[in-house]
Amino acid sequence: MTLRCEVISVGTELLLGQIVDTNASWLSEKLNDVGLNVLHHQTVGDNANRMKAVFEQAQHRSDLVIVTGGLGPTEDDLTREVAAELFDTSLLIDEQVMNQIVQFFDDRNISMTENNRKQALHFKGGHTFENFVGMAPGLAFNHQGVNWFFLPGVPKEMKDIMSNGIVPYLHQLGLTDGKLYYRTLYFQGIGESILETELLDLIQAQTNPTIAPLAGDGYVVVRLAAKTNRQDDAEDMFDELEELIRFRVGKYMVNQPRSKTEQVIEHFKAQNISLASCESLTGGLFSSTIVDHAGVSSFYYGSLITYNNQSKQELANVPATILNGEGPVSPACAKAMAAGTAHKLNTDVAISFTGVAGPNDENGISAGTVYIGLSVYGNVHSKLFQFTGSRQDVRQAATDAGMKYLYDQIVRQ
Repeated sequence: MTLRCEVISVGTELLLGQIVDTNASWLSEKLNDVGLNVLHHQTVGDNANRMKAVFEQAQHRSDLVIVTGGLGPTEDDLTREVAAELFDTSLLIDEQVMNQIVQFFDDRNISMTENNRKQALHFKGGHTFENFVGMAPGLAFNHQGVNWFFLPGVPKEMKDIMSNGIVPYLHQLGLTDGKLYYRTLYFQGIGESILETELLDLIQAQTNPTIAPLAGDGYVVVRLAAKTNRQDDAEDMFDELEELIRFRVGKYMVNQPRSKTEQVIEHFKAQNISLASCESLTGGLFSSTIVDHAGVSSFYYGSLITYNNQSKQELANVPATILNGEGPVSPACAKAMAAGTAHKLNTDVAISFTGVAGPNDENGISAGTVYIGLSVYGNVHSKLFQFTGSRQDVRQAATDAGMKYLYDQIVRQ
């Protein structure tokens, strides 16, 4: 029976967005490599009661649980203590680990504080994995048939213990189940929903290998996954399944997918459609994205950077009545910027960007509010977007949305 696996990430800083949790995705990939399926990811802050509730839930629904974080020396590192309470076991000092920690400080001529002793604690009746790149060891404990593993949150320490300690231990316990192999198929010119419909009976009947359609940037990915002990066996399974898929939707398969940006550029080149842009909050980011590709001068005439009202008026001919009325962050302004740019640079198409990149709201308009205008052979319209994240996140999201806007309105028409 395939084990139900779960990954729990501990740390309030993860919930606050101060640190991106790359550990969970890495651990899922590592477990998949040894044929174990991760069914749940959870993140919990440094709070004993909430942590206990998360641990109890994992105990009831999973067969194997990996926890990262909360094994450090400080007061808010509570993972061991909460787990020991759940397991109804005690925490003991591992003398070998303690000696290594003392040696670590002695080698650097640093006085060790008493709280560092905490990092040498392990579960009575459990198993310890040596940390060769840090101090806190990895821990293991079997509680009522559920295998629990605890790792430091520091990625390099977590990865080393997992790769060199826990994975061999899982093999030793006989818990691994072959290995997962993958093959990726790419499709363009067909949407994800239509592709899934064409393959629905294969997807519903899947066992091993499995089929997973995923949306890409202007293309669709079908990921095949096979669990077996030999790569040759996996390849044979993939070949048979790919033949069935090709029979149905082979005309849409491509070896190398093209992004929306690449498709926009190729379309404008092939159709001899001229393009210009007018950028406020993006400040040239859209233009930079275009000119990252060679040969775009054949259709891309340039960009007007209109970062304040004066430049919007003088460069893009945005009427003062719009700027003083609806305001610079408005659908009317986005349309006027696009129309003015198309007229000034004499292009078939012009796209414009205006909004509030943040981090603060401006004039009652929330950060992340963006209007993108589009002038296509004199027909002008605009679209409202609301993005989240940092200032750079919003600017990048606006640029990506603008490219998709061109793709949807012109390439796909």
